[in-house]
Amino acid sequence: MTRTFGWSLLGLAAVLQGCVMPPPPPPPPPPPHHHEHRPPPEFMRACEGQQEGAVVQLTGRNGESFKGSCQRAPDGRLVFMPPPPPQR
Repeated sequence: MTRTFGWSLLGLAAVLQGCVMPPPPPPPPPPPHHHEHRPPPEFMRACEGQQEGAVVQLTGRNGESFKGSCQRAPDGRLVFMPPPPPQR
């Protein structure tokens, strides 16, 4: 009877091993961004007729003044770029 009991336990272990559920697959990555991120029109107009690297001053929508430089955007146009924010 001990032999039968041992085989029964072995059979039960084999069956139960197939019942263990694997972890769920990881979620899919987010879709790539296909929409364009364009700078505001004011940022492009501020550099019309300027050279790359030229320092320009821009008046914001609320009358605030921004100082920055004209840098080349990925599409090749010159765009006003403000300086990076100060480090904390």
